[in-house]
Amino acid sequence: MNVLVLDETLELSAPVRGLASLYGWEPHFVGSLHELEMAIRAHGRPALVIVNLQAPLTAWELGQRLRGLEGDSPVVVLGPRGSAGAPPPLPGVQWLERPAEEAELTAALGRVASRLGLGERPLGAGSGVTAHGLIGQSPQLAEVLAKIEKVAAGDANVCISGESGTGKELIARAIHEQSPRGDRPLVTLDCTAIPEGLMESHLFGHVRGSFTGAVEHRTGFFALAHTGTLFIDEISELSMPLQAKLLRVIQTREFVKVGGSKPTRTDIRLITASNKDLRRAVREGQFREDLYYRIAVVMIEVPPLRARRGDIGLLVEHFLRKFAAAHHKRVPRLTGRATELLLGAEWPGNVRQLENCIEQAVVLSENDTIDVDVLPLAEAAGKRGAEGGKPGLPAGLTLRDLEQQYILQTLDGVGGNRTQAARQLGISLRCLQYKLKAYRHAEALTRSDGSAAEGSRITPPGSSRRAVSSLNEVLALGDRRRMLMS
Repeated sequence: MNVLVLDETLELSAPVRGLASLYGWEPHFVGSLHELEMAIRAHGRPALVIVNLQAPLTAWELGQRLRGLEGDSPVVVLGPRGSAGAPPPLPGVQWLERPAEEAELTAALGRVASRLGLGERPLGAGSGVTAHGLIGQSPQLAEVLAKIEKVAAGDANVCISGESGTGKELIARAIHEQSPRGDRPLVTLDCTAIPEGLMESHLFGHVRGSFTGAVEHRTGFFALAHTGTLFIDEISELSMPLQAKLLRVIQTREFVKVGGSKPTRTDIRLITASNKDLRRAVREGQFREDLYYRIAVVMIEVPPLRARRGDIGLLVEHFLRKFAAAHHKRVPRLTGRATELLLGAEWPGNVRQLENCIEQAVVLSENDTIDVDVLPLAEAAGKRGAEGGKPGLPAGLTLRDLEQQYILQTLDGVGGNRTQAARQLGISLRCLQYKLKAYRHAEALTRSDGSAAEGSRITPPGSSRRAVSSLNEVLALGDRRRMLMS
């Protein structure tokens, strides 16, 4: 489906390419009316013409030139603010006021495409999957891919920075597989999944009897990754003493097992990742500066999904096919409303959240069609609309009480998984555990003072009985699972 786009500044590039990946368009960009005329005469009547109207081009001139072209292609004109009510220069032209935000622009074009019958189709065969398994064709992703190609050939330490769910581990695997060590092991260590007291043993190994519970020798991750690649995820969670030990291993290429005395040589390539800004952590004294410069010889910044909306369409198509096959269903269609919702969402959980959203939609869809009613985003959007777009915060609470309520509600939302809750809250697992212990301590003091009835839970001042009941259920869930608080 041929779509011609007159856009001298390429302002419409990302939203049009995002819609093209969903609807099967073949967009062609031109920079002037003359080029538009030449393209139509060379390739025939397009399915749609989109014009980004900007000075010195005027509506009157555009109308005169389009009137002389053969065919009756629908035309969408995006004009400056205040121009939406201007009379169209010729029949069949739809005028839109150009939104300031890219998400609004994408949604507006999607609505027009749906009205014209160009916004709903069975997804095509193109997947947009690159050689590394990364999906997309945006300039932001292309920059990341180019960096992968450059660093893979060498042996320099690489640090990958980006929000949770952006695909940092996938990038680490791509670097490893394209490197000279690609046929050797890739060993992954997630610092958020291992208790602080056992982290040194996991990194370097331990000898039998080195501490209580060390009933046998253990091989550490450095030894397991020998001659290959060691990927340390969420490295910002390492304690300062462990950061010092890791720095020494990087410098000397030797490590000593816990309880041992003999150094062991190691030959590994180190790739690290963090969802936090390590430069800021260095400035705040939470991360060693000398270690930062050792691990970040090359830094790769992974953009969040909201910064590369042009890739959402390709990702949606890939996940639709993936989960349709996994659940033994036909690849469903996306309605125009569903497409608009997907392209306009903020995606705080990035690609991981999008993947979860599409899998749920595939499972719940009927008649090979996905509409907004089966998208988990629709419920959130409805709640925001009902609340006037503003978050509802209970009145009369202190800042500490609000923090406590939000943390416990987040825990409730992830089923009591502390690691996942810490990631969503943007804090370390240790910080979350400390806060939960503090809430327990405050509750104990409240009971000892007799200000709470026997068997009651934490009751923030000024909160409603219903909200308190919800929080108490979260604490009770933690008691039962022995996960939330120690």
